[in-house]
Amino acid sequence: MNSRQWYYAQIRWAVMVEGKEGLRHWEEAVHIFLSENSETAFQRALEIGHQAERSHDEGRRWVESRLAQIVRLDCLGVNQTEFQVGLGSSKATEHLPFEYMLDPEGNEPVSPF
Repeated sequence: MNSRQWYYAQIRWAVMVEGKEGLRHWEEAVHIFLSENSETAFQRALEIGHQAERSHDEGRRWVESRLAQIVRLDCLGVNQTEFQVGLGSSKATEHLPFEYMLDPEGNEPVSPF
């Protein structure tokens, strides 16, 4: 019996604007899914990336979001019940002294829906 394993795919799209502007920006997302092996996981990541491609008119310009790259594809194993997805780091936009007391319990997350 071939058990399926969990995979983590970090996918990148290029947002391209027709004409002189060209590449406007990059968009990235993480998808976690089950697959039989790394080859089928890569194909599934490509499928997810292509399904998310889109295009639209902005006045006289045509804008397309194109699959650019599967940045990362990791096997997380079988029977996983929790995952941590590292999102990297970002530059601080404000100064906080070392003595500053953070309050994670007092900052409830905002629902995206």
